[in-house]
Amino acid sequence: MENNLLKILLIGVFLMVSNTYSQSVSGVVTGDNGIPVPGVNVIVKGTNNGASTDFDGQYIISDVPENGTLVFSYLGFQTQEIQVAGRKTINVSLQPDTQSLDEVVILGYGQVQNKKTITTAVSTISSNQIEELPIQRAEAALQGTAPGVVVAQTSGSPGSPLTVRIRGVGSPNSSQPLYIVDGLQVPNLEYLNPNDIGKISILKDAASAAIYGSRGGNGVVLVETVKGKRGRSKPDITIKGFYGFQSLGNKPDLMNKDQYIDYYNAGVAAAGANLAEGFRGTFSDEERALLPDTDWYDVLFNDAPIQDVYVSLKDGTEQIAYSVSGGFFDQEGIVGGEGKSEFNRRNIRGSLNADITKNLSVDLTADYQSVQRYFLSENNGGPGNALMNFITALPPIYPVFAEDGEIFNPGRQNPNPTFQGVPLNVLGAVTNPIWSIAIQNNEAVQDISVLGGALNWEPIENLNLRATYSSFNLSALNRGFVPTLSIPSQIFNSGPFGNYSEFTTDFIRRQWGGTAEYLFGNLIEKGHNLKVLAGYEVVENELIAGDTVTDAGEFLTNNFDDVNFSLSTDITDALVTPGFVQEVGLVSYFGKVDYNLNEKYLLSATIRNDRSSNFGENNRSGWFPSASAGWVISEENFLQNSNVISLLKLRASWGISGNDASPRALAFQSSVNTGAGYGGEQGVVLTGLANPDLKWEELEQINVGLDLNAFGNSLGLTVEYYDKETSDILLAANTPLTSGLNPSVVNVGSVKNSGFEVLLSYRDTYKNGFSWNASVNVGFNENEVTDLGADGQAIGGGFTAPLFADNITLTAVGEPISSFYGFQVEGIDAAGNLLFADLDNSGNDKTTPNAEDKTFIGDPFPDYTYGISFGASYKGFDFSTFLFGTQGNDIFDATIRYDAIGSNRPVAYTEVGAPRNLAATSLTNGENLVSDFHVKDGSFLKVKNVSLGYSLPESAISAIGAEKVRIYISGQNLLTFTDYDGVDPEIGENFINSSLDIGIDRGFYPQPRQFLLGFEFNF
Repeated sequence: MENNLLKILLIGVFLMVSNTYSQSVSGVVTGDNGIPVPGVNVIVKGTNNGASTDFDGQYIISDVPENGTLVFSYLGFQTQEIQVAGRKTINVSLQPDTQSLDEVVILGYGQVQNKKTITTAVSTISSNQIEELPIQRAEAALQGTAPGVVVAQTSGSPGSPLTVRIRGVGSPNSSQPLYIVDGLQVPNLEYLNPNDIGKISILKDAASAAIYGSRGGNGVVLVETVKGKRGRSKPDITIKGFYGFQSLGNKPDLMNKDQYIDYYNAGVAAAGANLAEGFRGTFSDEERALLPDTDWYDVLFNDAPIQDVYVSLKDGTEQIAYSVSGGFFDQEGIVGGEGKSEFNRRNIRGSLNADITKNLSVDLTADYQSVQRYFLSENNGGPGNALMNFITALPPIYPVFAEDGEIFNPGRQNPNPTFQGVPLNVLGAVTNPIWSIAIQNNEAVQDISVLGGALNWEPIENLNLRATYSSFNLSALNRGFVPTLSIPSQIFNSGPFGNYSEFTTDFIRRQWGGTAEYLFGNLIEKGHNLKVLAGYEVVENELIAGDTVTDAGEFLTNNFDDVNFSLSTDITDALVTPGFVQEVGLVSYFGKVDYNLNEKYLLSATIRNDRSSNFGENNRSGWFPSASAGWVISEENFLQNSNVISLLKLRASWGISGNDASPRALAFQSSVNTGAGYGGEQGVVLTGLANPDLKWEELEQINVGLDLNAFGNSLGLTVEYYDKETSDILLAANTPLTSGLNPSVVNVGSVKNSGFEVLLSYRDTYKNGFSWNASVNVGFNENEVTDLGADGQAIGGGFTAPLFADNITLTAVGEPISSFYGFQVEGIDAAGNLLFADLDNSGNDKTTPNAEDKTFIGDPFPDYTYGISFGASYKGFDFSTFLFGTQGNDIFDATIRYDAIGSNRPVAYTEVGAPRNLAATSLTNGENLVSDFHVKDGSFLKVKNVSLGYSLPESAISAIGAEKVRIYISGQNLLTFTDYDGVDPEIGENFINSSLDIGIDRGFYPQPRQFLLGFEFNF
């Protein structure tokens, strides 16, 4: 991985010199009412040189550079920075700090509103919060920063997607939120460079999301990117980045050589006549001395580099504003490394806002990103290439390499494996993970381009008309290759031929529409603030899934970078799975009314109508209304002049939003297979039934909230209660197997989510310049399936063969979605067999339970999630830390290979009370059944980030024209506090949108611990 970051940093440091002229500056500081403000801190920016105003608001400060900047700060007022520009007298009028009151919040379709008058549940994340987190994917900025928003890793491998859930899982189908970036709907935030994010708003209740209708049921994430600003005196240039190393943060406590040999020898004695076929007897002390003590985690996990560089230019005049930015990000995996587990992202972005005439302006944005990702098989409990599973399962007495230096084969037969003359057992179910990496080659390449444009016209005062058009284009290529590898001495052979496959995917989204917004300005003087919005929108999606082509044959190369179908010696035998083209459209009309009386009594209402081609004419159209109200109690006479309370607001909302995610697109129609054949003839066959009455999933939600700001807005408190129910869930019907058809999709079932959210924050600044801030947020959520239809059956999921013969999860009425379902362990008998509860009172011997003894044994969803952040700054130094945790969630541990006789075990298996030793026998002790024996507490608290930075004083950077030079060190995933004994307790869905497979650890790629050195230059 090429790295120029340290060179850039050193050049910047050497360029920093000081050559300034000093003087004294004095003046008076007043409030916006003209009254002098005592105790205001006045500091020369970038230095420790400062003073405070006296009782009359007067100050005098010496040794001020002629081109320096004075910083005026005081609790309860906005901090101001004023350039000296040679002046000796500077008077300042401080404005009240209404950050928590007048902060502009994005609400979609060009709508913005100050926080004081919002009546719905909206969480915001500022650019400052994002800058404190050196994240690699934009979605990671949501984790722990907003209550009620759960972000979980689907993997810790480079470039892996994140699972985002807002106020619980409402459907077995997709529960991903809707992502809107600068007004354009996008599939996710993968393409977006986190450095380009200016602000994020999260619409959590139905009233705020109802304006997005059928797409807003799972919540909405609105992103506004960084753009240029008008009226700048000079361009704003930013260069920043980081470089660091990653490593494994935690290893499971597995048996070492001596513990394993003792355990195996005891297992041989316990097996007696039932010794597994072909297995050896006990190991002697002489053999023990000859065998290795291999720590497979140390062998496979390595330190890996990570780096990021970002450059931006922002500028503007009175008529135009523009920005250009670009960056690259490279991350290697801690397993596999370069070419095996790696993520590379390159992007460039530009924006323009310009006046065409006095009342007509244009907005243009363009974004291009290229992504390359190499990845390994993971979270797979079965045979084949289940790499992470092999690392845990392979005993320490097996070497990495044989005596001749070749990769050792623990599954070799005829002859069986030996090392240093010591015979070893044949492990057929697991293999050497080094070999697994060698034969795995997987690559995903994406090119994404985003274009957007808008015309803004104000034909008359207070009437704004806006027309928009945007497009999102994704072109992806996925490749896989198993090369021809052979190690005759170890009887390792990937096959007589190579196996190469690839498929392409193109996704195009076109979106256009218009809005009209009118503010009734003639009512403002009377205290009435009335604004209306009306809009029209069309969204067209086209998915082109290309043919999947697989050629198991001979190739002229064995190199993954070079291989393609043109290098196949015989392409005629390639297997082609036909692709498909899918087109879906949405036409919408919407309106919104916002009203408040003196910003004291607040009302808002929306209505939207969507027509989707995903549904038949019977139910193609859907209506999504909402209403909300608020009472700003602090504006009442009895609190209006309070010196303590700045804001006290009570609000409530109700709304209906939707979800059109279906198990099958265009499911109102029958599905057919045009590639069917019979008697040598090509034909068409019916494969799925139609349902012309199919309609939207509908989500109804109520929300009650309380907002409090106190002590000069230093203290902030937000409390929310919500209750939402998803009904008419889209599920596959119970079609008789004898029909030979795939089931039709029907609207049955409902899921309820309810909970509390609390956000508490505090910040303070002292006269000596020290400032600090802290915040805590907690989100409680309870998930319950309330209906699956009159004859609906529970839905199984999480199948993990060959470890277990049954599903691990079951979605049933009265329980959370994807609950763990199996047998309940009562104890262990004298022989070490698990004893299962006889819940149906059938009288079985408790070692062989029947299906009726199954029950719900765990819940993958936490009772609550929480985030804790703290920051402080003093004389150029800044410190920040962020912690994230969950409480009450369970993990189903499927990492132990019970199906592989002789595989390794945790050290706990050597302790009293462990299950019967099966190290050398094919007998069972109950561990092979899905039961709560495998369910473990998944609660955790992670120190996600700790950063310490220093901004060089202005005297050291002014000579090169820099406004800011900051250097920092940062650590990610530094500590994890948990009772879970696996590698990483932060486990989400097995893959994106797999809501029926959550919290199952089959061999999870852990999140790496990172240590970073970063820099930021602003000119």
